[in-house]
Amino acid sequence: MDRMTQEWPTVQPTDQKVEIFYFFDPFSEQCREMEPIINKLIIEYRGYVTIQKILAPSLTVLTKCQAQSTSDHDNLALAYKAAEVQGRNKARAFMRYILNRIMPTKSICTYDHMYKSAKLAGLDVQSFFEEINSSTVKSMLKRDLAVYREMDIESLPSMVFFSGDIHSEGIKVEGVYPYHIFTYIINELLELEIEKRPLPSIYDYIESFEVVSFHELKTVFEWRTGLLLNELKKLRLQRLIEEVTTDEATYYQIRGGTRVLNNVQ
Repeated sequence: MDRMTQEWPTVQPTDQKVEIFYFFDPFSEQCREMEPIINKLIIEYRGYVTIQKILAPSLTVLTKCQAQSTSDHDNLALAYKAAEVQGRNKARAFMRYILNRIMPTKSICTYDHMYKSAKLAGLDVQSFFEEINSSTVKSMLKRDLAVYREMDIESLPSMVFFSGDIHSEGIKVEGVYPYHIFTYIINELLELEIEKRPLPSIYDYIESFEVVSFHELKTVFEWRTGLLLNELKKLRLQRLIEEVTTDEATYYQIRGGTRVLNNVQ
């Protein structure tokens, strides 16, 4: 089973769910800050929330995707929609694998990045590349644009929350906020006591998400800095993970697994 498409433990099924539309710009630093929050919501509130992650189809974002590609075959907007044809979980994993390869080192998205990320996400690679410039993908982008306009999205990242009540309006939150703000909204919409699922171990989290920054781990686990550093040091001494430093951040990846980043001091 692929690491980022694995199913986290499920909760007791409920008819009451909150549907979340999350609009993002893959090249925005603020949107990158939201990723650990999205991941934590998916883990802790599985069975209570569904998250539809939409690459914002604005002219600005689509222009960025075009500028960061070398051809139509490695345009991230088109590729993300092509991956969605095979399932949202696989598309989400595909996006994570791609961003792991281009964001820490500020690389241009290439066909090789696309190919490797599609394979890691468990996509049918041949079908994936056939879909990238298909009418299906273009129609999906048009539908996303209609939803984007209907929800009146003005800035990114943006999340729109809907309860199961069809008569209730959605709650829109634009920008990055602490995790508890989003959980408060979910609890208010569900109006019931929620038993959150436990988080995985730090090692399992890093293994699932391949390359993880210190900031992401701090956001997800909410440990004191010293305690988190000690745990990471212990995992390094056990030769289970390795630390990779770039000019902008410190990352961790599984030792002996797929090497994404080389040590950069």
